[in-house]
Amino acid sequence: MANAKHPAEVFGYPIDVDSKEAQDHRKRHWCPFADDKCDKKTRLVDYPMGVCSVQYGEDVIALSPRRFLQDMTVFYDIADHHFKTRSDLICFDEVAIPSAQNLGRFDYVIVKHKPLSSEIEDFVAVEFQTGQTTNTGPLVQALNHFMQGQDVTVGSYEFGINWADIWKRTFTQILTKGIVLERWGHKIYWVVQEQVYQDFLNRYKLHGMEYDPSHSTVFAIYDLKRSGDKYELQQTRIESSAIDDLFEAFRTNLDVPPKEVFMRALQARAEKKSRAKMRLELRPE
Repeated sequence: MANAKHPAEVFGYPIDVDSKEAQDHRKRHWCPFADDKCDKKTRLVDYPMGVCSVQYGEDVIALSPRRFLQDMTVFYDIADHHFKTRSDLICFDEVAIPSAQNLGRFDYVIVKHKPLSSEIEDFVAVEFQTGQTTNTGPLVQALNHFMQGQDVTVGSYEFGINWADIWKRTFTQILTKGIVLERWGHKIYWVVQEQVYQDFLNRYKLHGMEYDPSHSTVFAIYDLKRSGDKYELQQTRIESSAIDDLFEAFRTNLDVPPKEVFMRALQARAEKKSRAKMRLELRPE
């Protein structure tokens, strides 16, 4: 189990669940979390990349953002935490940030409106951050084997979790969108799985955070726990940070190599280029 690497859920169901419903979803390539056809693509197979989560050692790690849509749990939890109610709420997806600087879009925005009115009282932005794989080819092979009826738990498929790339891409969004929400006086909730969040804390030395209602950037941390014939999202805790503290963590904990290492690499390239040029100049006519 410690070295296990294989799909944990395929088209919404654990790989050891073979119910009629699970078979139907796999046959139709259906995502039960979004109640729609799976939208993950890969050029390595001619059907969607329906691996919702992977068994990675002792952990089950979600790969698809749609995985966080299960039973709308995340949105209910955020509503309870921020608005203290589930009434008079609307959830919009893919909401663009109106800016000439192309600041992107929010995955979701939950809007609180006045009773019996469309007038907005409050809103929060919501972003999903899941795990990402590296060397994904073996995982696609595992999916193909599973869809062909093979037992994918007997071996180990040598894919990895691309921890560094997850946060290299995401931290700039956390800062950028956090500044926007801080300036607006509203909150953004980053929904992250426990293992991915722990890597974030370790990578940027952010341990010791707690929830502070004055902060605009909030982390809602979840994990996938087996319950009967499915995995369920369970919230583990909520923490937050001020943007200034996140900037400081990013600035001071970025893995910057010593200048001398970079200079040696440049010197080696310069010497190689010089030798190549010399050989060219000394070539007889």
